[in-house]
Amino acid sequence: MYTKDIEEIHESLVNGQRKQMVEQIDAYGVYDFWADYKNYLEDLYEVIGAWDYFPDAVISYHYIKNR
Repeated sequence: MYTKDIEEIHESLVNGQRKQMVEQIDAYGVYDFWADYKNYLEDLYEVIGAWDYFPDAVISYHYIKNR
């Protein structure tokens, strides 16, 4: 259902590889990524658990991009 790219981006976040995550999001397409990632998390985890990762990804992305 989801591309390998979304899975790899999520793994980068979970493994603490945030710079790599940012590069992968940019390659994926930053404007398409967030909605796809939200749906991926909701399918992968229960809805409550999905929101544990989403804000971490958003905050990390913007923190690294705007240094």
